[in-house]
Amino acid sequence: MFEEIQRLNHSANKLETKYWLSEDLFSLHWWVIVILNILFLILLIKLIDRKRPLDIIVAFLISFILVGFINELGYYYHWWSYPHQFITAFKVMNAVDFLTIPVIHTLLYQKYSGWKPYMIANAIIMAIISFVGVPIFVHFHYYVLYDWNYLKSFLALLVVGMLVKVLVDFLIDWAAVARKS
Repeated sequence: MFEEIQRLNHSANKLETKYWLSEDLFSLHWWVIVILNILFLILLIKLIDRKRPLDIIVAFLISFILVGFINELGYYYHWWSYPHQFITAFKVMNAVDFLTIPVIHTLLYQKYSGWKPYMIANAIIMAIISFVGVPIFVHFHYYVLYDWNYLKSFLALLVVGMLVKVLVDFLIDWAAVARKS
């Protein structure tokens, strides 16, 4: 059975790469993904707090990993798919928002140090993304939702935002204690 799974995965990967090369690469959809993510990366570079860049970079990396993990789960369990991808071979970089969501979480973390303001801002921004942004991306065929909906997107993004705050705060506190030792 393992060999059969490997054969089918290989066939699916070849077919997906063929589709990407012939239908998607350098298409309008592809350029929108590239430009949107570059703009958000530039936004992060422009707005990063130069007094604590390490903390902010850690927040970005944690968010990038968590968002990538969620995207992997959604793709693997067929909750959604991405008809248009930046680089088809790297699933963590195939969503239209592979940098936008981590940049937004990072900027929220940078701006709001307290839990209450952070959670309020996180809830508002993730609601806008989930109930306005995601439907727009679905409409323009960047996402196809199967066993998923906008409320689940909101909850997933909200949890990712909370985890970013918990993990980064923990790492910063841990590093401060380690420096004092």
